[in-house]
Amino acid sequence: MLKSKKNLILLIAFVVFAAGPLFGQTVAEAGSEGKLIAVLKSDDASQKEKTDACRQLAVIGGKDSIAPLAALLSDEKLSHMARYGLEPNPNPAVDEAFRDALGKLKGRPLVGVIGSIGVRRDAKAVPALAKLLHNADRDVAQAASRALGSIGTSDAANALTRAMIADSLSFNTLARQEGLLRCAERLAADGRKSEAIGIYDHLRVLPAAHQVRGGAVRGAILTRGKDGVALLREYLRSKDYIMFSAAVQAAQEMEGAEVTKALTNGLKGLPADNQILIILAMGKRGDASALPTLSGLAKSGQKSVRLEAIKALPDIGDASAAPVLVGLMGDGDREISKVAQEALGAMPGQEVDSVVMAMLKSSDTNRRLTALELIKRRRMTKVTGTLLEATKDKDESVRTASIRMLGDLAGEVEFGVLIDLLLDAKSDAEIRAAERALSTTCMREAKPSAGKVNIHKAVYCGVEGGGSADVTKKVAEMVKAGSLSIEASNANFGDAASGIVKELQVEFAVNGVTQTKTVREGETMTLGASVIPAALVNELCSALDKAETRQKLALLRVLSVVGGAKALKTVRSAVDDSNADVHRGAIRELGSWGSMDAAPHLLALAKKATNQNDKTLCLRGYLGLASRPDLPGEQRLSMCRQAEGLLQRADEKKLLLGALGNINSADAVAMIVPYLDSSGTREEAGAALVSVADKLLQGSDASKVASKLIQPLEKVAQVTTNTDMAKRAKRLLRQARSK
Repeated sequence: MLKSKKNLILLIAFVVFAAGPLFGQTVAEAGSEGKLIAVLKSDDASQKEKTDACRQLAVIGGKDSIAPLAALLSDEKLSHMARYGLEPNPNPAVDEAFRDALGKLKGRPLVGVIGSIGVRRDAKAVPALAKLLHNADRDVAQAASRALGSIGTSDAANALTRAMIADSLSFNTLARQEGLLRCAERLAADGRKSEAIGIYDHLRVLPAAHQVRGGAVRGAILTRGKDGVALLREYLRSKDYIMFSAAVQAAQEMEGAEVTKALTNGLKGLPADNQILIILAMGKRGDASALPTLSGLAKSGQKSVRLEAIKALPDIGDASAAPVLVGLMGDGDREISKVAQEALGAMPGQEVDSVVMAMLKSSDTNRRLTALELIKRRRMTKVTGTLLEATKDKDESVRTASIRMLGDLAGEVEFGVLIDLLLDAKSDAEIRAAERALSTTCMREAKPSAGKVNIHKAVYCGVEGGGSADVTKKVAEMVKAGSLSIEASNANFGDAASGIVKELQVEFAVNGVTQTKTVREGETMTLGASVIPAALVNELCSALDKAETRQKLALLRVLSVVGGAKALKTVRSAVDDSNADVHRGAIRELGSWGSMDAAPHLLALAKKATNQNDKTLCLRGYLGLASRPDLPGEQRLSMCRQAEGLLQRADEKKLLLGALGNINSADAVAMIVPYLDSSGTREEAGAALVSVADKLLQGSDASKVASKLIQPLEKVAQVTTNTDMAKRAKRLLRQARSK
C-alpha cells in the first residue's frame, strides 16, 4: 500500500489537443508558395504530393495559401494536413477560415478543426464552440470542451460552467471539468486570479474525477499565494488521500517559512503514508527550518517514517544535520544505520567533511572504519596526511582500510609512500591492501598516449584465406607521417583477396609494450596505449631489492599488472632469485604476462627448466600466448612448432592441442594428427582437429584443403570414444569428399 501511494502521481489533467508542426521537415525554397498552391488545386496531383505541399506551406505559407488549404478541411484524407499547414500561419484570416468551417463540417474533420481553434486560442470562436458543447456527436462535444479550456477566457469559462449545469451527460462531464480547469490555469496566468480562484473553488467541491479535484485543490492553494497557506492547512487534515496529496504537491511549489510550518504542524496524528509524503515534500523544498522536525522523525517512531526522514536530511543540504546522522549510524537497526551512513555520504560541504574527519579520530573502531568508507564515498582527496596517520592505527582492520583508501585517492606524488607501506606491512591483509593500492594507483595514473609506436609486422589478408599482402612498410610509413588511426581498406593496401572480406593484422609496440590488433575491412585500428609513468615503474623495480619475501611477491604481482619492457625485465631477473618462493612467484607472473614480449623468455625458461612445475608453468604461459586469436595464424603455428619438442607429459601436449585447435590451417591439422595415436591425448586431438576442419571447410579455400582433411577425419571417426565427436567427424568427412 505504501509503495502504491508513494508512486501515485496526481492526475491533474490538463488535456491538450494540438496538431503543431513536426520537426525535421524539409523547408521549401522562398518564392515557391505559388507552385505549392497549384499542387493543392490540381486534380492530377497525388495525395502524397498534396500532403507534402501542406507540410511546406506550414513553413512558408502566407495569405494566399489560406483559402486553398481551407478548401481541403472537408477532405477526410487531407483535412489533417490542411490544418497542419494552417495552424502556424499568423494571419487572422486563418481563424476566420476555421470559424467558418465549424458550421460546415461533421465528424473527424470537425473535431480536428475544433482542436486547431484551441491551439490558436481564438477567443472569437467561443460562441460557436459553446453551441457545440451540446452536439450529439460525443467527440465533437468533448473537443469543444477542450478547445474552450485552451482558449481560457472568462467567456470560455462561463460557457463551460453553463454547459455543466444544463447538461448532466456523464460522458461529457469529465471533458467539461477538465476544460474548466484549464480555463482557470489560463486566467491565473493572465493575472485574473479572482476568476481563477472562483473556478478552482467550484471544482474542488464537486463530485468530480480525482484528477480534476486534485488539480483544483492545487490551483486554489497556489493561486491564493500567501493566503493559500490556510487552505493548505485545511487539506493537510483531509482524510481523502487525493486531496491531501494535491495539497502536499502545492506545498512543494510554494516558498516561505509559513509553508514549512504548516507542513511540520500537519504531520501530527497522520498515518505513516501521509507523513512520508510530507517528508518527501520537505526534502524537495530544501528549507532548513524543517531540520528539527525531520531530525526528530529520524530518531524515533515508525521505521518507514524514520527511513524517509533520514533520506530527506541530505536534501536540505544543511551541515547541522550531520551530527544527527552520525548518531543514527550507531542505531541498533542495521537498515537505519546503513541509510544514515548513505545520507551522510551524500551531504555536500566542507563542514560535513570535518565531521567525517572527527569520526576518523574516534576511539571507536567501527566509527573509524565507517569514516574511511565515507571518505571514499565523498571523494575527500585532501586527507592523505590523516590517512597516513591511520595506517599506523593500533587496529589492523583500520590500518588495512586506510591503506586501501590511500590507493583510491593517492597519485604519483604519494606513490613512494605506498611502497613504504608495503615494505613495512606486517600482516597478509596489509600486504594485500598495499598491493591493491599500488596497482590501482598505477592504472589510474596511466595516461592515454600514442607513445613511440614501432610496427613489427602488418598483414592485409582475406578473413578465410584466399590471398594476403605484407603491408608492414606501408603501415610504418603511415605511422611515421603521424597517422595512428589506420583504416583497413583496399584504398590503403590494395585488394589482397578479391571478392573476399579482408582484415588488417598489425603487431606493434608502444613504448616497448608489444601488442597485436586485428580489424575487419572498413574498420579503423588505433595504434596507441595507456602508458604508466616511468617514474612509478622505476620505484616498483627499485623496491624489490629492499623487500622481504612476501612483499617481494606482491611487487612482482604489481609489475605483472603494470607490464612494459622494464617491468618484464625485472620479473625475468627475479626468476633467478635464490629464494625458492620468489623464483616460483616470478615464473607464475611471467606465465600470466599479457603481451607477446614474454614469449621468448617463457620458451627459453621452458627449455632449460630442471623443475617440472617450472617447465609446465612456462609452457602454459607460452602456449597461452600462442592461442591468442588476434595473432596471425602463421605466427601462432610457428610458436607451436617451437614448443612441440619440449613436450613430454600428456598435460603439456594437451596445452599444445588447445592452441592448435584455434589455428585454421592445414598445417595445424598435420601437427594434430600424431596425437590421435596416444590414449592420453586422443580425445583432445580429435576435438582440435574437428574444430579446425569445420572452419576450413566453411572457408573460401575449402576445395583446396578438403583432400588433406579426409584421412585425418577418418582417423578421428575410428579412434574416438566420444559418440558426438564421431558423428561430427563423419559429417565433416562427407563435406570434404563432396568438395
